[in-house]
Amino acid sequence: MTQWDHSVDFLVVGSGAAALCGAARAHDLGLSALVIEKSDAYGGSSAMSGGVCWVGNNPHMKRAGIADSDEEVLTYLRAITKGEASDAHLTAYRDASLRMVDWLAAKTHLVFESLDLYTDYYPEAPGGKPGGRSMEPVPFDGALLGDDFATLRRPAISALILGKFMITARVAKRMVMLDFRALLTMAWFFFLYLLRAPRRARTRGRDPYLTNGNALIARLRMSLKDRNVPLWLSAPMRELIVEGGRVVGAVVEREGKPVRVEARRGVLLAAGGFERNDELRKRFGKQPSSTEWTAGNEHNTGDGIQVGMTLGAKTALMDEAWWTPTTQYPGAKSGWVLVVEKSLPHGIFINGNGQRFTNEAAPYVDVVVAMYEDQKKTQNTVPGWMVFDARYRRNYIAGPIGPGKVISDAALGRKLRTQFLRRAATVAELAAKINVPADALAATIARYNEMARRGKDDDFGRGESASDRYYGDDRVRPNPCMGPLESAPFYAIPLYPGDLGTKGGLVTDTQGRVLRDDGSAIAGLYAAGNTSASIMARTYPGAGGTIGPAMCFGMLSAEAAAAEPAAS
Repeated sequence: MTQWDHSVDFLVVGSGAAALCGAARAHDLGLSALVIEKSDAYGGSSAMSGGVCWVGNNPHMKRAGIADSDEEVLTYLRAITKGEASDAHLTAYRDASLRMVDWLAAKTHLVFESLDLYTDYYPEAPGGKPGGRSMEPVPFDGALLGDDFATLRRPAISALILGKFMITARVAKRMVMLDFRALLTMAWFFFLYLLRAPRRARTRGRDPYLTNGNALIARLRMSLKDRNVPLWLSAPMRELIVEGGRVVGAVVEREGKPVRVEARRGVLLAAGGFERNDELRKRFGKQPSSTEWTAGNEHNTGDGIQVGMTLGAKTALMDEAWWTPTTQYPGAKSGWVLVVEKSLPHGIFINGNGQRFTNEAAPYVDVVVAMYEDQKKTQNTVPGWMVFDARYRRNYIAGPIGPGKVISDAALGRKLRTQFLRRAATVAELAAKINVPADALAATIARYNEMARRGKDDDFGRGESASDRYYGDDRVRPNPCMGPLESAPFYAIPLYPGDLGTKGGLVTDTQGRVLRDDGSAIAGLYAAGNTSASIMARTYPGAGGTIGPAMCFGMLSAEAAAAEPAAS
């Protein structure tokens, strides 16, 4: 029998939304819990994300007067997953997620607000909705975390306004156009940021006003602090301990020494995906790929997935990810997501042959799928380019570059001007700078311009879906997602098939138990979040379609563990 150095009922590996939600639920069910995190900051990719949670027919929708039903939710999920997700998993998520939202609101610090205008990603599909199913966490005062605020993983730099402060998704929607009202809003938030200077001095310069994923994780962390659930940082799991065919604990490295941690009711693997593991990406993923194109947490190297595989766990969807087009800031090791840019007028995505290959405004997962499909045909799509004209440059963001009305080309940093942004007086000159055929690029732009003036994309249907138009510019008619590229100078930035994290992982049942190839459960082992194979198959229901299931199956795993007899 193993000699234990530390004993708990429920050991949670990882510290993102799935992990913290599972630990809180385990405590509320009477279990002692321990959360371990291999890095020196907690929150994982969840802390870096938008923090949005997708739950159909949620109570906030009712309060906002948005009609939904359990039947429509299941109809929608069935339609978009196209038979690749089991009814049992979809039904379990539909039902348990509602219970989760109620429990979180009643028993924890995590409260959501419905984003009534944020459409499902396929609102025209059967059961789809024009808004309300995506919810964002209420902003949080990070100073309430005390010393734990310093070790909360910082948001992605792309989530910070002027590189300094965060705003909510609801406010971000209003600021995309950067019109007079948006400029006033930005000025107001910057004024509030300045007023927080004394408080920033007490938090080592970090702004305590938290939104998005930082608010989500901070609220969950505060809930664990209330429960006295410990969180060990810089404590990687080295191996699982199995006795009598059951996972009973793990070897954890702490302060350079192995610590044997007993887990009487089980171990929850919620340690993220493998987006930062080049070897696993090459072994399982679509190609070409790079660990530098992802926007996921730099510590997500597939530890939980690999340890589960050593125990005979079944895996699925290992070639999939939560895809999103990204660009690459000079010298950066992470992708800069192009979620907003792809829907705005006066810009297009092209391959190395100078041709469009998709509806740029489509759900970001579909844009990258199309990019890889085009790569198979052309062998010249990865990387590609986002091409836009002077009107786009003046009015909108382009990755790390703010609108020209805020920062001119001349005012950009040297790296951005010389190593990132390509600028040319003519389309032909731009084509030469990005090494694409000039005649092909000119023909692509000419055809696109003709369609943009009519407001109808005959090639890919850009702007036809309400989802496309969410980040479109309503001032542009007749199609808010389309505008001709005809104002010099012309610009381009590199385009990559990035992701928010990998989607494949350990196969689980409807309670989060890890399964073998024969369908039997590995006793004492659970998985949630991107360590598990997504219940959403190869699709994405809407904003928060990652975090919602992650938290829900973290909760269900804790409930399943609590119902099991303790390991003897």
